[in-house]
Amino acid sequence: MNTFDTLFSRRSVRSYTGEPASESDLETILKAADASPIAMGKYEVMHLTVIQNRELLDKIDAAGAKFFQNPDMHPLYHAPALILVSTKKPEKNMENVAYSNAAIIVENMAIAATALNLGACHIWGAAAALSFDGELVSKLGLPEGYVPCCGLTVGKTDEVYSAREIPSDRISKNRI
Repeated sequence: MNTFDTLFSRRSVRSYTGEPASESDLETILKAADASPIAMGKYEVMHLTVIQNRELLDKIDAAGAKFFQNPDMHPLYHAPALILVSTKKPEKNMENVAYSNAAIIVENMAIAATALNLGACHIWGAAAALSFDGELVSKLGLPEGYVPCCGLTVGKTDEVYSAREIPSDRISKNRI
């Protein structure tokens, strides 16, 4: 896929075959994360956790359902992997920088997954739910002082990406 086809095809995929991405594809997605621009080049304040352990994924999924007060919900969509993006706990009034860094990383990975024809979906709620479950966070092996921000589910899907018509008035704009 060329760059614009990839951008205009990218969307949230919420159905997975259960088959994980190949190790080569996963490495490409992680390389896309490493290519992300990070504020002031402080890559050392970011951390990625690739979670493929089904038991841990199910616990994170359940924590997300509890967070949304919906026991029937599956916020990880039964994906075979979650790439969790964490940051060193940001200083007061600097949270926007930390969360912007995390969002950029997730978007780079989502674009890479799209180019590889893998399903991918930005995950916010389940990551937020982790913040309230210290026992679950302890299973992630995060460096001390790091907090989960967001993540990307990823895996093989039967869905097919195709370029979408993107309405030009989707986001309000002004020019000065």
